Amino acid sequence: MSGTQTFTTPAGATYSYTVETGENGEAVYDLSRVFQDAVFPIGTVVVHPNYELDPAVAGLVNIQFGKGSIDRHERTDVPMLGDGDQPYVVGHHLVNPADLTAETDTGTAPLITFRRTILAAAYPTNAPSERATKETFAKVQDLVTGLIATYQTDKETPAREAAYAKFLDTKRAEAVQHDIDKINAKIQALQLAKAELTDKLNGYKTN
Repeated sequence: MSGTQTFTTPAGATYSYTVETGENGEAVYDLSRVFQDAVFPIGTVVVHPNYELDPAVAGLVNIQFGKGSIDRHERTDVPMLGDGDQPYVVGHHLVNPADLTAETDTGTAPLITFRRTILAAAYPTNAPSERATKETFAKVQDLVTGLIATYQTDKETPAREAAYAKFLDTKRAEAVQHDIDKINAKIQALQLAKAELTDKLNGYKTN
């Protein structure tokens, strides 16, 4: 695990963090919000390349709120970034780091965009999620923008991404093998059907 470091978001919020490498090369960020007189633990955000085996868009990065399972109800250390009755931000999002170099109409610093709605919940697990407030969305967008920039400049990111690519190749190999097994089963079924028809044909020929 690296020592504690900090980054500042486009909106001027400062976060301290430690980052460690997950089992398959994920970057696991334990975050705290830094104020002038206090530091408040926020929780964990996990960053890794796109998990899709056959992605339609190259270069996407996955942002997962909380450690652990794909199932958000089994995650731990889910980040508290929400407001009011929905303090926990849940789910995961595929984002495009290319957003950070896109031109903006206003000339302001570009922000990461989200394909789906940001969701928040009253509890990290076993609670329904709802659409996050505009304030929560803005806070999450600001944080993720700063975090993606940090992820891109981390000298450990290439090695982590290589490890994740190897993990995905294992998954791809399993998927291809599954398809081969299905085709082999169909071939065997067709061979059996052909043998039965050949016996029937031979029977007609010998009558």
